[in-house]
Amino acid sequence: MSLSSPDETNAWYSRLTAVVLGLVVAAALTALLFPWYPGGTKLREGDASPFALAAPRAISYESEVLTEEAREAAAAAVPAKLVFDLSIFRRQLGELDQQLIQIQEARLATLGDSERESRIRAATAGALSERAIATFAAASDAEFGALADEARAVLESVLGGPEVTAEQVEESRRSVGSRLSASLTADELVALTELLTPLIVANVVVDPEETTAARDVARSRIAPVRVTRERGQVLVEEGRELTAADIEVLREAELQTAGVDPRGVAAAVIVALIAGAASGAYLYVVRPAALIGVRRLTLFALLLVLPAVALKFALPVLLPDIERHFLAYAIPVAAAPMAAAVLLDLGVAMLLTLLVATVAAFISIALPFADAIGGGQLETARLWLAITSGSLGGVFVASRALHVNRYLVAGLATGGAVIASLLAIWLLDADRQIADLAWIVAGGAVSGLASALIGVGFFLLLSRPFGIITRVELMELAQFGHPLLRRLQDEAPGTFQHSVLVSNMAERAADRIGADPLLVRVGAYYHDIGKLTAPEFFIENQSDIEDPHATLDPLQSTRMIQQHVQAGLELARREGLPAAVAQFIPQHHGTRRVQFFYRRAAAEDPSVDPEVFRYPGPRPQSREAAIIMLADSSEAAVRASTDRTVEAITAIVTGIQRERIEEDQFAECDISLRDLRIVADSFVQTLNAVYHPRVQYPEPTEHELEERETGGMPDPPAPGGTAEEPAQPER
Repeated sequence: MSLSSPDETNAWYSRLTAVVLGLVVAAALTALLFPWYPGGTKLREGDASPFALAAPRAISYESEVLTEEAREAAAAAVPAKLVFDLSIFRRQLGELDQQLIQIQEARLATLGDSERESRIRAATAGALSERAIATFAAASDAEFGALADEARAVLESVLGGPEVTAEQVEESRRSVGSRLSASLTADELVALTELLTPLIVANVVVDPEETTAARDVARSRIAPVRVTRERGQVLVEEGRELTAADIEVLREAELQTAGVDPRGVAAAVIVALIAGAASGAYLYVVRPAALIGVRRLTLFALLLVLPAVALKFALPVLLPDIERHFLAYAIPVAAAPMAAAVLLDLGVAMLLTLLVATVAAFISIALPFADAIGGGQLETARLWLAITSGSLGGVFVASRALHVNRYLVAGLATGGAVIASLLAIWLLDADRQIADLAWIVAGGAVSGLASALIGVGFFLLLSRPFGIITRVELMELAQFGHPLLRRLQDEAPGTFQHSVLVSNMAERAADRIGADPLLVRVGAYYHDIGKLTAPEFFIENQSDIEDPHATLDPLQSTRMIQQHVQAGLELARREGLPAAVAQFIPQHHGTRRVQFFYRRAAAEDPSVDPEVFRYPGPRPQSREAAIIMLADSSEAAVRASTDRTVEAITAIVTGIQRERIEEDQFAECDISLRDLRIVADSFVQTLNAVYHPRVQYPEPTEHELEERETGGMPDPPAPGGTAEEPAQPER
C-alpha cells in the first residue's frame, strides 16, 4: 500500500514501463516454456512402453528402418561368392611334406623302436594313433616311400580338384579312405587316413567384390517400405519392448523428437509474448496502484515465475495420469494468486490466475505424448479449470482477510473449488471410476491447505522486503494494546483521544469515497506519535499545568511543534512501523505553516520569514493521507470552537478544506473535488454526532439528597451523562 504522487504515478504508467514489464514477463516465460521437460518420459529403443500410444493424426512415410531391415534381409539371403585359392592347396601339401620328412628322419635315426615312435608322435603333433605310428616306424624305406607318394596323390586329388567349401570339409575327410589304393594293408590305410584327415581343409575363399556386388543388386531390388497409420490407431502397445521402428514411427507422429523442436520453441515464444502483452497492457490501461514501483513489479514477476517453475518440473512427472491419481491437482499453485490478492490487489491476483492457468494448460499440451494418450484434451481442460477456479476461490476470500484464520477459509475455498471443477470434468470422462472420487477429494484438499500455508508464508516473508503491509498487519497495529498506542494512552492521553476521533472521522470518509478505510484508521492512530517526546507542549495534553510556550518566543515554540514530525518518524523506524503507516506522520501536516505561532511572530515582526514556520512535508501523496490531514485539522478546530452547531461545524470543515486547496496541499495526490465534498459531508455528520448539544441535568431534589445520605439510592450519573441519556455540554 504505497503512497505516490500523480506525477510519479503517470510517469510510472508510461508506455516504456508497460513495454519493459511485458518483455520481462515474456522473457521469463519463454525460458520456462522452452520445450525441455525435466523428469518426463523419454522412450528409448529396448525400453518397455509405459503406456499405449495412438497416432494424434494420420501419418504416412517411407520407413528408413523397415526399408533397411528388408534390404539387409535380401542381401543376407544372397550366398557368398567363393573362388579356388591355390595358396591353400600349396600350403597343405607343404605341411604334408614337412610331416613326411620328419617321420622319415625319425625312422632313419639309429635309435630304439620306442624312441623312434616318440619322435614320430612329436612330428605329427599327437594326431596319429599308436597303430599308425607303429606302422610308419616298421615300414621299410621302399614301403614308406610308396606310402608318402600315395598320401601326396590323395591330398592333391582332394584339394587340387573340385572346390571344397567349409560345409564339404567333413564329407571330404570321410572319403579319404575310399581314395587310397586298395593294395594297402589295413594298418597302412589307418596310418595314411589319420595323417591326411587333419590336412583336408576348405580350399576356397569369399570373393568380397563379387559378393558385395551380388548383394547390392539384391538390395536395389527392394522397394522402400511405406508405413501408414490412421488417426487414433495404436502405434505402440503398453508394455511392449520398443524397437528402432517403433521409435521411428513415434518420431514421424511428432511424439518424440531428437534435439530441439523448432515448432515447440516458436509456440513457447508466442504464448510468452501473449502473457507479456497482457501484463504490460494491464499496467498501462488499468493503471493499478498496487504495481507502482520496481519492487511491486518485481513481486508480480516473482509470483508468476514461482508457480510456473513448479508446474514446469511437476507436470512432466505427474502427467499423463495413467493411474488416475489426480496428483497434478494437488500442486498448490493457488498460493501465488492468493498472495497477490493480499500483497498487491484483487485485479492483479485475477490477472495472475489467468496467466498461471495458461502456463499450466500450455505445458500439459506441449508435454511429450500429450496427444497420443486417451483423454489428453480432457486433461488440459481439467487442469485449466481446476487452477482457475481454485485460485479465484482463494483470491476472493483472502483479498479482504483481516485475521490469519481467514486464510484457512481461503484454503478451504480453494480446495472446494478444485474438487468441484474436477468433479464436473469427471462426469464427462468416459473412463471415470468410483475410486477416482477419493483421489479427487484428496488432491483438492492438499491443494487448498498447502496453498493457504504457502500463501501465509509469502505474506510473512515478502511483505516487508517489498514495502507492503497486509490487512492482517494493519489489524494488529489497530489494537489498542500495541506498545505505541499504550504509551499514547498513558503519556499523552489527549493526543490519544484526538487520534481516535480522527480515525473515526477518516475511516468513515475513506469508506465513502472508495479509499482504504483500514489503512486510514491505522494511519490516524499513529500520525501523532511524535508528540510522545514532549506531550506537554501540545494543548490537548495540558490540563492545569502551566503552558510551556509561555516562556518561549514564537520561533522556539514552532520548532518544538515541528519536531514532533521528525521524532515521530524516528520512533516509527525504531518500533518497526511499516512505511505505509509511517508516511502519514509527515504527510498529515504537509508543507503547511504552524499558523498560530507564525501569526504571533508576524504580529511582533511583520518581516519575519514565513518559511521557517513551515513543516518539512511532503504534501499528502494519496487520498488516504489527504483525508487524515483534513480530519486532523477539522477535529482540532471544532474542538477549539465554542459554537458547535451543525452550521458552525459545516463552516469550519468547509473552510479548512478551502484553505488546504488554496495552499495547494492536494497537488500531489489524486483526490478529486467530488471526493472532498463527500469527505466534508462525512466529517460534519461524525463531528455533529460527537459534539451534538446535550441537556444539563437539574440539581438533585431534597428527597434524593436524603436517600443518598441514608444509602438507599446509588450515586447519580456523572455530569457527562450515560449512554442512554445526554450529557452536559463541555466547557
